[in-house]
Order: sequence, then C-alpha cells, then structure tokens
Amino acid sequence: MIQQDSQFNLFPSHAGLRKYVLYYNIAFPANDTFAAQYTLMPNACGTLSLAFDGTAVMAELWGASLTPVPLGTEPNSYRILLLIQLSPYGLYQITRQSQTEFAGKRLSLADIDSELFKSLHQAFVKSKTVTELANTCDQILYRRMEKLVVSDALVSAAALISGSHGQVQVKEAARQSGYSERQLNRLFLTQIGMNIKHFARLTRFNYVLTQIQKSPCFFAALSQQAGYFDQAHFDKDFKDISGVSPQTYLKTMSDFYYDGMEIYHTISSKEE
Repeated sequence: MIQQDSQFNLFPSHAGLRKYVLYYNIAFPANDTFAAQYTLMPNACGTLSLAFDGTAVMAELWGASLTPVPLGTEPNSYRILLLIQLSPYGLYQITRQSQTEFAGKRLSLADIDSELFKSLHQAFVKSKTVTELANTCDQILYRRMEKLVVSDALVSAAALISGSHGQVQVKEAARQSGYSERQLNRLFLTQIGMNIKHFARLTRFNYVLTQIQKSPCFFAALSQQAGYFDQAHFDKDFKDISGVSPQTYLKTMSDFYYDGMEIYHTISSKEE
C-alpha cells in the first residue's frame, strides 16, 4: 500500500480540473486523530472517498452536503483515507447523473458508477506514494472532462453567488444568467442537488466560517458584513445550519471541518 509521507497530504488538482475537482486529501489517521465530536460543516460540495481499514477498501460517493455530518472517531479506524473534494457541480460533471438523489447522502461508489469505482480503486491499491496517487486520480478524472455537461448558466450563477458571498438576489442571478428563476432553480437541483436559495445560504454560511477562522471578531460586525438584518438573524441562521451557536462554534472550532476552499486557495497559491 501507499507509503506514508506525513499524516495529512494535500494536493491541488491539475489546472484543467480545477473548476470541478478542488483538491485531494490523503490522510493516515492515528487512533486519536479525530475527536468524538468531529463534524463536517455543510458546504454544498460533493466528495469521493476511499478508505482502507486494514482488510478492505471502501469507496463512497458523498452527495452535496446540506447539513452537518457528525463523523466522530470513524476516520480513526482507517489506515489510509483519500478524500477527493469536488466543486458544487463537480459530481454532476464526473457522474453525469442528476444530483437530486445524491444530495446529503453517503452512497456506494460501485453502485453509482462502477467504471469510476474500478479506476479509483486500482489507483488506490497500486500507488506507492501519495504523489503518485494524486497524479493518477488527476488522470482518471481528467477523462471525465472530455465532454463538458455542466450548464454555463449554472456556472455563471454559482460564480456570481460565490463572489457576493451568498448575498446576491436570486432575481439578479437569473437575470445575469439569461434564464428564468424557475429554469435556473431546476439547473441547481439537477446539477448541484439543491435549489438556488439553499446554495446561496450555504455560501454565505461558509463565508462566515472563513472569516471566523481567519480572525475571530465581534459577531455583530460580522453579521453586518455578511449581509444579515441584525445579529439575532445571524445567530438564528448560523444555528439552523450548523446546529450550534456562533459562540459555541468559536470555542470548539477544532471539532469542526468547514469548506475546503480556503485550503484549496492556500495550496494553489503555493503551487504557483
């Protein structure tokens, strides 16, 4: 199996994949790496996961995350864990299947896409180093880019929403995309797995998490910066999405894992 370099190994995807595949995280968990409270924060992105527990390799497709996912100490039982972090519409480009049924679920990759499962499984068991594994994954996933199926209108609207940190109005996103709100909403449901309002809400939420992670600040100022009517609305929305108050999150940040875009931008800038 793969030789261990360090406990966590992050690789940005090939430049030609960046719109759909963000990065690869290859981890070698120890018995106490992840705490019992470890929780994944929702970020509207899908993930491909391969794990080896010493006996067998498990491969899963994680649909777009809609709510917090409590993993707890589960990753500690794996000797090797590969997480392929995708963009919100990356799973649609790779699988070319409607994401409505995938969103918020952990599914067997072999059941969804047997060809992809076989290719990634072979790469996982045959690669000798983490670099070789990341490069082989690039090659496998790049073949899924031969025919681009993600709508340009969706990409444009998603970029507009991300650029405004989730604060742009749906009407404006539709107007700039050239689609009606209903048509655009249908695209988001099919190609990301959630409606456009939910996507915008999670985008704003992850923007808030990014700001807290960078430099914890007064929540009153942050709520205003993120476009909330007042701090009460900010507190309520934060707890509705994450399950905890902003104050509790700030005190226990190490128990949570949020949107990997910051990691992606960091390692991408180092690469450049």
